[in-house]
Amino acid sequence: MSRVFIGTSGWSYSDWENVFYKSEKHKLKRYCMVFNTVEVDSTFYSYPSLELVKGLVNSTPDGFVFTAKLPSLITHEKKLDISKGVEKDLDRFLEFMQPINKAGKLASLLIQLPPRYSYDKYSEVFREFLNLTVGEFRYAVEFRDFSWLREDVLNLLSKYDVAYTIVDEPLLPPYTYVTTDFAYIRWHGRGRNPWYYYHYSLSELSEWKQRILEVRDKVGRVYGYFNNHFKGYAVHNALQVLEILEIITPTQRKILEEVEKNLQEVKIQQPSHILYLLPEKLPEKIEELLGMLTDKVRLKRAKEITEDLIEVREITEQHLSAKVKDYNIVIDLEKRIIIHDCADWSRTRTSLSFCKHLNALILNIDERYARRILEDVIINRSLWSFIENV
Repeated sequence: MSRVFIGTSGWSYSDWENVFYKSEKHKLKRYCMVFNTVEVDSTFYSYPSLELVKGLVNSTPDGFVFTAKLPSLITHEKKLDISKGVEKDLDRFLEFMQPINKAGKLASLLIQLPPRYSYDKYSEVFREFLNLTVGEFRYAVEFRDFSWLREDVLNLLSKYDVAYTIVDEPLLPPYTYVTTDFAYIRWHGRGRNPWYYYHYSLSELSEWKQRILEVRDKVGRVYGYFNNHFKGYAVHNALQVLEILEIITPTQRKILEEVEKNLQEVKIQQPSHILYLLPEKLPEKIEELLGMLTDKVRLKRAKEITEDLIEVREITEQHLSAKVKDYNIVIDLEKRIIIHDCADWSRTRTSLSFCKHLNALILNIDERYARRILEDVIINRSLWSFIENV
């Protein structure tokens, strides 16, 4: 069973505090004491720095392994299309990931396809991209459209030694296809708005025991990650799976008991349905909406940040990536996550409040898009995670 690696997608979430984390400054250090693998989710939003990657290698123990998502620039913006310069983009990403790979700590890179990326429209583009996966790095691909679940696609993955990503989610069935010498599993959750806001029951997780064991017997290793990050549910469910598989260590069992106790206390102390009292009608003006998420001083300072200091790098229906002065901001509307890296953010994010840089960005983008972000944060505040850029 040492060939089964179970962890979570990401490790630095504000709502894991008081559930999994206490007052740790270096959260990855605490995470490594409990789990032996993690899926790096932040690489989806932006390329990591070489310093960050080297830090991940040096701050994790021997035997710990990473997986990492390909940047959305490659998968979602350019949709794997080689004619759009994807080969150069991938080479750049692989160069950043090389320190982890050389250290023997990189299990796989994850190619997560966009939701409406269909076989009929993109099969040739996908086939051409797979030629780029030949080399020293290993890959897994996650389909998000049923049209890809066909024999010729599975054979294609086998030809290129790319793993089919087994999923638990509302859209696709949990087929346990095996296409190479390792398996990749992602538990997204079975919620509705969004999927990830979901806490698996013990009986639902028990359904996976036989599937994991069968897959393990077919391949060299199994990597599984819980993506239902809200309120620390991913940590709890990952530990429960280790217990179900009967490979949980005494340390992990102790942490599991602590997490269960903390989850119960948080639920009693802060029921989400009464956390925020909303007015009958939200304000029309952007500044007034911002006023519900920040204070007057930070809003005033935001207005002093001139437009030339704000660079919107990518903006799609569900994703916004920008730079304000020397700081990065990523807003993921689908997963309800905001990632930022200024010093003030580390103070405001725990109360789900905006700093001046985030305020400045909102004030300088399309008003309809800004209102969509603000209204969702205000109405669904308990579902949003404010994350420090790791």
